[in-house]
Amino acid sequence: MEILERSKYVIRTEYSTVRWASLSVIAMNRVSKLLLALLVASLLLFFLSPAIRAQEGRIYLDFADQTVSANIREAPLKAVIEKIKSEKGVWFLNWFKGSESLFDEKISLRFKDIPVRDAMERIFSGINLALIFDSQDSIEGVFLFGKPSKRRQTVRRSPRRRPRR
Repeated sequence: MEILERSKYVIRTEYSTVRWASLSVIAMNRVSKLLLALLVASLLLFFLSPAIRAQEGRIYLDFADQTVSANIREAPLKAVIEKIKSEKGVWFLNWFKGSESLFDEKISLRFKDIPVRDAMERIFSGINLALIFDSQDSIEGVFLFGKPSKRRQTVRRSPRRRPRR
């Protein structure tokens, strides 16, 4: 058998050369499959990301010492609660009567540097809630009780009528 030397590799003619060439073709096939998979994944991400972003909306919350700034646009209440949990460490306890579709309602609001108590009341406007603060007046938790009932019981206080004789 004849031996050929090229750069630092010794390539034998006949069987070894064919084997080396087939290994490089296999490596090229793997690289091309990987590139194709990356291209498909990036196209899916490109086309699906607007739908995901539209679903989640935009949430910007900035907690300073005792104030909050927010810019929330078309975001579900569930996503806003998760953002508050992750940024401030506030716990939430839900005591809803009825369905929990309230979490899927989208909210939009904007404010800058207002007290935490007022910010929470704005974010959860239309929902019965109780805010829990610690001794340093820092918010610890929120109890959510759902929306007020449409049918409220009213207590009428009218003067008693004297019986007719």
